[in-house]
Amino acid sequence: MNRRRFLAIAGCATVSVGSGCLDDPGSNGGLLEVLRTTEPPNATITDATDERIRAVDPVQEGLQQAANARDSVAEIEVTEAEYETVAQALSERPWYDRSEYGSRQPSGVYFRYENEAYVVTLTPFCADSPLVDAGSERGEYGWGGCYDREEWGYA
Repeated sequence: MNRRRFLAIAGCATVSVGSGCLDDPGSNGGLLEVLRTTEPPNATITDATDERIRAVDPVQEGLQQAANARDSVAEIEVTEAEYETVAQALSERPWYDRSEYGSRQPSGVYFRYENEAYVVTLTPFCADSPLVDAGSERGEYGWGGCYDREEWGYA
């Protein structure tokens, strides 16, 4: 490879890294967290049977597990293949930010399942490469950042 071609490739890679083009939340999957809670004031709650969410299996599985769990909590590992579908479905629903209303209810996307309110968030697992930023934006479909897969026991 000649020097000019090498410099061109290296320059493009540097621009990609510096401009955030290598941001890729969900490239390693993520963790969907579901919690049964009370309905917060001013929250828009989507029914779990809504056509936009009905076919999103990880969300439906999380709601069902939380409904049947003694502590009303579910954690679902979302694969790399499922991540974009789940993130898209959640980001199309209204995000409830408790700081906007001074509420004690958790921030997240709210759903109604079997006449109960549930808050759902999706957090990507961190990337294995220092060149890829797998963190999500706060309030898009989760709290932002990323989880270390090993620390959460999903290695």
